[in-house]
Amino acid sequence: MSVIEIKNVKKSFEGNVVLSDVSFEVKKGEVVCLIGASGSGKSTLLRCINLLEDIDEGQIIVLGKDIEKLRNINEYRKKVGMVFQQFNLFNNMNVLDNCMLAQIKVLKKSKEEARQEAIRQLEKVGLAEFIHAYPSTLSGGQKQRVAIARALCMDPEILLFDEPTSALDPEMVGEVLNVIKELAEEDMTMIIVTHEMKFAQDVSDKVIFMDDGIILEEGMPSEIFIHPKNERTRQFLARIIS
Repeated sequence: MSVIEIKNVKKSFEGNVVLSDVSFEVKKGEVVCLIGASGSGKSTLLRCINLLEDIDEGQIIVLGKDIEKLRNINEYRKKVGMVFQQFNLFNNMNVLDNCMLAQIKVLKKSKEEARQEAIRQLEKVGLAEFIHAYPSTLSGGQKQRVAIARALCMDPEILLFDEPTSALDPEMVGEVLNVIKELAEEDMTMIIVTHEMKFAQDVSDKVIFMDDGIILEEGMPSEIFIHPKNERTRQFLARIIS
């Protein structure tokens, strides 16, 4: 069963076409990695799915509903979490409060309920000992793991990751990717924009290669990475992986 259906989506900014007739589906429990050069439309597509951008044409159907027709965006974002490149943590709040805030404001949980869930998710990402720390004292990898824990606290059905390791030092990348791998093993439905090709190869059920706002190729990791059909895909992978 498909939980996300992207149908002929088009998006432009001031006449510049960013997404051109993009269509694909994501099944429940599936991990889909979007790869491609910077500026190919991957992050814009993710922002459209999370209603941070409006589409010009087409349809995005998530959990059976056309998201452009939704009246309550907060209800939608309870089910569809997003993890950004730049963490987006509140620097004036400690780790625990960062993970509690949306639970209290959006899910209307009591402080104690929110606290217990926050601790549970922070334990899951290996940060239980940092619950009283402030973001400014954390490494980039730790900040991103807090951001993942915060998203998980909302008990989402789908998680979107927009280049979750792009702002990290190389030695921090592995700790974040390991958390995402564990989520994949738990059958969390995810769309991940990433430049980490080995990770995409290991974790994804489906890989989509985008170029200049168009899906040029999609398939299983073995198809895309070992036997790419499109010459542009071959060029991209040769440059990235070599």
